[in-house]
Amino acid sequence: MVAWLAVIVLAVATVSVAQDLPKIEGESLAGRHVALPDAVSGKVAVLVLGFSKASKTPTSAWGQRIEMDFAKTPALVLYQLPVLEDMPGFIRGMVISNIKNGVPDERRDYFVPVVKGESELKKLVNYKEPDDAYLILLNRKGEIVYQMHGALTEPSYAELHQRISARLR
Repeated sequence: MVAWLAVIVLAVATVSVAQDLPKIEGESLAGRHVALPDAVSGKVAVLVLGFSKASKTPTSAWGQRIEMDFAKTPALVLYQLPVLEDMPGFIRGMVISNIKNGVPDERRDYFVPVVKGESELKKLVNYKEPDDAYLILLNRKGEIVYQMHGALTEPSYAELHQRISARLR
């Protein structure tokens, strides 16, 4: 009886999908301090992370597609997070300025260059490919409920869209 109870408790513990997001802080391209997950409390959120210059292509594609489908959905927030900690400090400012020049004014509040915690973020997203986009879906409590990485494809977007839609219900 005790053995069965232990098995049931272990099974229930491993079924839990939600995982806490570590605090990510930075200044948005609009100059606003952002602390995640606090900034998205009560909303569903998608975080799109990139770890290299070449990741701009897939992160931009994901961001544009999500924005296209969910821009008029106030219960969803999209943040794009270029991770720049490993970049030498003397060129980081120039890179952030270049990123800012390519982001429309209305999206700058939601672009947050990350300059601390890169190794923790790489562990969190199971970092493998430097030029991939890494996506994290948060529920309304700020918990991670889904992760993926790679280039935007129709099947991968359909999967993400379905998961976002399910969280918005």
